[in-house]
Amino acid sequence: MVKTLKRLFTHALVPFTLAFGGATGTALASTANENIVGLWKTAGGHSYIRIYEKNGAFFGQSVGHVQDTVQQAFAKGQPQILANFVPKRPGEWVRGRIYDPNSNTYFHGTLTTLDSRKLKVYGYIAFPWLGGDTIWTKVQSN
Repeated sequence: MVKTLKRLFTHALVPFTLAFGGATGTALASTANENIVGLWKTAGGHSYIRIYEKNGAFFGQSVGHVQDTVQQAFAKGQPQILANFVPKRPGEWVRGRIYDPNSNTYFHGTLTTLDSRKLKVYGYIAFPWLGGDTIWTKVQSN
């Protein structure tokens, strides 16, 4: 009986995933791209992070000047602050890594849009309940 249920579940789930999984993933990535890509000012207002998408994941590069591209910042030795965030649902990115240059420490992280101009950056070490967050503000492009 258990084998039959398992086989039925597996056979029903695979076509459902193939039929709807691709469309859902594409829609999710499209929504995520619209919300998160761009220039963000950190909570202290002294630093800027340019978030970009690469191969379906999202990264954030510290930039010295608002006009700097990711390539220019990288060439100047600016640190990469966010790495490998993937969309979980519209407005939320997970399984990423956050670098804190002040403490030279890497954290696990999640990103959540609070509205079109506010991004909650949450970092933690081992468990999600052992962490803290900060709010970044999106910089309007010219």
